[in-house]
Formats: sequence, C-alpha cells, structure tokens
Amino acid sequence: MFIGDDHVLGEILDEVADTLARRGHRVVRGPAQPPPARTVYPPDTWPRLFAAAEVLVVSTRTAVPAELLAASPRVRGVVFPSIGTESVDLAAATRLGVVVAHGATDENCRSMAEATVMLAAGLLLQLPLRQREFNENVARPAPSAITSRMMSGHTVGLLGFGRIAKEVVRRLDGWGVRRVLACTRHPADHGDWPQVTFTDLGTVLEQSDVLSVHLPLSQETAGLIGAAELSRMKPGSVLVNTARGGIVDETALARALSQGRLAGAAVDTFVQEPPPPDHPLRACPTALLTNHIIGHTRELFDSLAPVAVEHVQSILDGRPPRYVRNPEVLSHPHRHRHTGREAGIP
Repeated sequence: MFIGDDHVLGEILDEVADTLARRGHRVVRGPAQPPPARTVYPPDTWPRLFAAAEVLVVSTRTAVPAELLAASPRVRGVVFPSIGTESVDLAAATRLGVVVAHGATDENCRSMAEATVMLAAGLLLQLPLRQREFNENVARPAPSAITSRMMSGHTVGLLGFGRIAKEVVRRLDGWGVRRVLACTRHPADHGDWPQVTFTDLGTVLEQSDVLSVHLPLSQETAGLIGAAELSRMKPGSVLVNTARGGIVDETALARALSQGRLAGAAVDTFVQEPPPPDHPLRACPTALLTNHIIGHTRELFDSLAPVAVEHVQSILDGRPPRYVRNPEVLSHPHRHRHTGREAGIP
C-alpha cells in the first residue's frame, strides 16, 4: 500500500505506516512538499509509487486526481486520517468503485463542535475587542458602552448538517438559543431533530445571529458565501468557519467586517494555509483567526491513526470501513476493484 507524508499529519501517517508494516503489509512511502505547497505526484512516478498499491493513505494536501486512480487499477480505497477528503476526485473514485474513508471519529467531531460553540460565544462576547483592550491598557468601558451579547435568545444558523453540525446542536442544548436553523440538501435523511428548523440558504443567512459553516469543500460549495451572500446576513451577526477555506470568500468577508456590517468572524481555515502576512483578515480587529488548529485536541489526534489502520484493514478484508465519504460505492454495480463480494458486501 502507499502512505504519503505530510507536514501537518506526518506523525499520524508515520504511526499508520509503522503499524501496518508490523502486521506484515508492504508499505511504500511518498515524500511531501514543504508547507504551504500541496503534494502532486507527477505521472512518471505513478508506476513506482502506486502500481502495487491496493490502498492509498494520504492527507488533504496530497492530490489524488481521477487520472491517478484510473492509472492505478489495483487501488481499492483511499483513506484520509482527517475528516476532509477534498484532495481526491470523489466522483471519479465513486465511478471507479474506489471507496473513500476518512477520520470522522467521535473525538474529531466532538472536538470541532466544542471549538465551534466556543468561537461563537467568544464573538458575541467580543473576545477580540476585550483582548485588544487588555493588551493596550485601555480602561474598562462604561456599562452603557457595552455591546457584547449572550448566546441565549439568539438564532444560530448552520450551513450543512453533518456529524459536526449535529454535535454543535447537542452542545447548544441548555444555552437558551432562540432557535437553530440548518440548510442541508436532504433534511429527511437526518432523522428527527425537533430543535432544528431546516430551511433554505437565504433564510439561514437573513435570520441567523451566528452563522456557522459545516460543509465539505467541493465544486458545489467553493465560493458559496461571497459578497452577495454576506450582504444578506443580519447586520451585527457573526460568522464562524471551522470547515474549509474556499467556502467563504475571504476578501469579501474582510470587507464586510471592516465596513461594520458583520460584528465579527472566527476563521480557522483558509484558502492558503497559513495565510500570508498581508491577508486582509489579519487587519480586521473583529476577526478571531487561528491556523487550522482550533479544534485539534489530544483526544482527536489519539483517535486518528487507529481508525485509519482499521479502515485500511477493512478495505483489504473486503469489509466496509467505519466512516465512508462515498457510501454509494458500497453498492456500486461495477465494483470491479473490490474483492469483498465473497465477504457479503453487495
């Protein structure tokens, strides 16, 4: 199998490689580009790296295009230690019968949900302003000048309703929020959530005091929240993006903050990571910025390697992995790459 390298998840990938090697599997390692570059393997390296591979284990900073999958007929699965899978051509993988598994562990989802609620509350409480006042020895404002707000009594809007968004809803229980709105493609698929009102994107934008992004990055979601969408948000609302850079137009968001239309934004993921020194959001005093790390806990990282190893073994054994990004492939009518039919996979 092939296991890439990565300047962020290198330790996790090393642990996966060592564990699988101890189990007797032949492991081919691939180099990573230095940050912030993505790793793109040239086609002339594909025979050496991928010809014998049945499973690829990579990060979202390693490109897995359709052409690579098509040229590697032994590949049955692609495994990501992280939740994100945007660097693989998911449509091509599904078409070719290649299962894509990812690290959507309970610890991962819960850590990100806790971080999301913390950031939302911090923005409403104007944490960036309070920190700046403290650092600059600014006197405490008079009570009449306080504009911080509670989560209680306000509306939280969720873009997407996957496992992290569901954990956010669970953590909001008891906060006294007025209501929770969610925009998702197939609300009926999510079961019974009486505390959530499923609605369209426009309603979520226009009625939310807190807008939180919980979507994967794809051709459909790239640039979803641009200047037009930000202009529809409630004046004084705040935005939290712990999902992926590229979903929210960062320049348009900086403009909305500098103009005072939005009261604050917490951004943990950027198109370029880390963002350059002259990134416009760095100049926004109401922005709370972190470097794609805000929900990264010890518990989260301890969960990733074991699940990635489990996913690899499941694919090799012809069993469905626990967390599958393209579950439709499990009933693919042309699952020519999988040897799991004898094991009872349809």
